[in-house]
Amino acid sequence: MIKIYTLENLHGKSDVFEFMQGDFKHEHWHESSIFLTEEAFAFLLIPVAEVLPNFNYYGPNSVTSEQWSQVTLKCSFFHAVDLNVIRFFNKIDKWVQKNFEEHTCFSICGP
Repeated sequence: MIKIYTLENLHGKSDVFEFMQGDFKHEHWHESSIFLTEEAFAFLLIPVAEVLPNFNYYGPNSVTSEQWSQVTLKCSFFHAVDLNVIRFFNKIDKWVQKNFEEHTCFSICGP
């Protein structure tokens, strides 16, 4: 099952991708971040890597609103028929859109 974690329910998982609000601040494990296991991030890997030309698997990577829109479009092509992935992606997108209300980007740091 693919799942989004928060700092509160991470329960010792350490090999995760952290989606953090705004630019990378040279620290990890923010209360406002969401976390994806490598298995969960695999659903985003190809679209993210195609949109971010210098994507670093281990991060940090900065993602703008325009880039996220491109990732969204690519994900819709890759996973158009898988309802579980669509629901999973929509939860991530909800967090991303809330982030863009206050920040011009968000950061992805790998495991």
